Amino acid sequence: MRLIRLCILNRLTYELADWEGITIYYSLMYRSWSEDKQAETGVLEQASVTRDELFMRKLVDATLMKNKLWAHLSNECQDRRDHAIYVTAYDQQMPEGHGAAIAEAALGRCKMSPMYSPEYMLWNGRSFEELELAESSGYTMELAEQLLDHYMVREGETYEFLYSVLDADRKKVLFFMKEVDL
Repeated sequence: MRLIRLCILNRLTYELADWEGITIYYSLMYRSWSEDKQAETGVLEQASVTRDELFMRKLVDATLMKNKLWAHLSNECQDRRDHAIYVTAYDQQMPEGHGAAIAEAALGRCKMSPMYSPEYMLWNGRSFEELELAESSGYTMELAEQLLDHYMVREGETYEFLYSVLDADRKKVLFFMKEVDL
């Protein structure tokens, strides 16, 4: 009797371990929005993404798709399963001060990654240059958590996040930042 219980318990443990390996995907659409028409003008891209990736994608300020930069306007969810991110051409929603430099730096990147990872771009007064930091997470939820922060402190230096761009093709999240004294 004890052996049977042990076998059943082992099998249940094995089945639960397998269950944790199941990944649920969510439907996500990028929809273009026209301010002039005050209407959606079409679907730019559709993807199936994990919950963590969905969270990360909704938190960035812009997305690079098909070599074009799109600024995020809003997010929505229908019936708790169909998600949408409304975007417009970046040049129509550029942030003041650094907008052109952000576009230039985002479109000029070419490093690819097998898993999502951050790239830190530091403002030098004229343009953004890559800042090499030792710690690089490949977990989408850690990147999403970092997107919620306004500041980052590394090795005694404080950086303010100015803007963020997702490049899904390269599996990168670009963090545009400047050094600040707090």
